[in-house]
Amino acid sequence: MIWLTWRQHRKQFLFTLLALAALAAVMVPTGLAMHHTFVNSGLSACLAKAGTAQLIAADAGGNCSQLSNQFSHQYSSLTFIGILFVILPVFVGIFYGAPLVAHEYEQGTHRFVWTQGIGRMRWAVAKFGLIGLVTLVIAVVYAVGVTWWFAPLIASGDNGRLNYISFDVQGVVPIGYTLFAVALGVFLGTFTRKVLPAMGITIAGFVVVRVVIEWVVRKHYLSPVSLKLPITSTMQYNPYAGDWVYGNSVVSAQGTTLLPSTSLQCQGGNVVMMSTSGSAVPSDANPCANPLYQGAYNLQSYQPGARFWDFQWIETGVFVALAALLVWFALTRLRRIS
Repeated sequence: MIWLTWRQHRKQFLFTLLALAALAAVMVPTGLAMHHTFVNSGLSACLAKAGTAQLIAADAGGNCSQLSNQFSHQYSSLTFIGILFVILPVFVGIFYGAPLVAHEYEQGTHRFVWTQGIGRMRWAVAKFGLIGLVTLVIAVVYAVGVTWWFAPLIASGDNGRLNYISFDVQGVVPIGYTLFAVALGVFLGTFTRKVLPAMGITIAGFVVVRVVIEWVVRKHYLSPVSLKLPITSTMQYNPYAGDWVYGNSVVSAQGTTLLPSTSLQCQGGNVVMMSTSGSAVPSDANPCANPLYQGAYNLQSYQPGARFWDFQWIETGVFVALAALLVWFALTRLRRIS
């Protein structure tokens, strides 16, 4: 049965190898160039000097911002590859998972196999097992390669590894996404029994689940941390700590929010107000001279960058569990249909 499954899907495996080779032909030279520039431009040393502490001296970042902007501008044309990396798992799902069962039903070949002394469960275990193993290998290769390729781009910015897109293409979560996409395609194939509808619904289902997890569920994996910083402090929040910042606000000594979505720094006659997005906020008034701001402090709510792997394993576990549940539903469905 394993040999039969191999013969049925060997063209898919060949096309996958060719696609991975083409992707590597783009990733390897561009990745080496980015790593080389990241080190030789001095950006790597500058970021290492800034460190990952939550608070740093106002001048500790040096010229990291300028170097970071130069690096990002130089390689901004490669951002489309990052978007491709985000959607690669669903392509594996629609080309490996959706046709796995649906194609057999569409062609009627499942009846021939089941009347040759091969039971449904043996047939399903052989097909699911081989495709699952190939999917796992593809996902691991993809995850390792993309993590290496993306590292300079993510390190050069101030978004951190926990933020959207950055988090989705690194570490082990791409493995969970890919296994889920394939399992979703297999499960939908047992219901539609048609390849094209299974593919279409797989894309829609994958997008819906990813959006819900990313925008609603992920931020609740662990409780956020709050950090206070007096508005008169000579320290500042470290933009290179890799934290996922939920929001900033200026709070009075009594605990009342004075300025939402804003941070404030008062140094002598200088007033620096920044929005949550990091852009300067113009103001005609000088809040630092206002008695209401006496004893006020900045309050930042965030997920520490050090929790990157905690979030990675939690989210991977969620998608692997969903994949296992979908495979179980698919097997249950196979037992009941003719």
